[in-house]
Amino acid sequence: MSLRATIAVCAMLILSGCVTTQREPAPPPISLDAQGIQPTISGLRIDFGRAQVGVIDTVSRLLGEGPDQIVTTAECGPGPITAASWGDGLTLNFQDGAFVGWVNTDPELAVAGGFRAGQPRLSMPPVSFQITSRGTEFARSDIAGLLTEGDAAIRLLWAGRTCFAR
Repeated sequence: MSLRATIAVCAMLILSGCVTTQREPAPPPISLDAQGIQPTISGLRIDFGRAQVGVIDTVSRLLGEGPDQIVTTAECGPGPITAASWGDGLTLNFQDGAFVGWVNTDPELAVAGGFRAGQPRLSMPPVSFQITSRGTEFARSDIAGLLTEGDAAIRLLWAGRTCFAR
């Protein structure tokens, strides 16, 4: 091989090491379903009924931050509900110290059944809709949601016990 060819091959090898490839974004650390929370990095689940302290600690560790606020609402139909809320739109509900439900507006978190906050109505799985005092609601397999004003997209999703005024 000539000196020129050797230099050309070496230059190509050096430059090929400089090329960066795009990485796929990491999956969200959790997904939500009708029974609670599924961490994406583990086969272990955080189901409804688990202790409040352990659930908040575990979810905080998975999300890399603690809740922005923890508030108890005394006047809820099923009794007082304590809600731990994270800034991106996830709220976990607790009653008598047990995890009983979640509400989500974070479009980064997947929800079982093919739902995601912010998802356009036209790309939703088949559901039945009901007009309520809150707006257009839907439900499928114990996952419920509310559309945005104008019914264009999913505004929020929930499962389990909540404290919504109707």
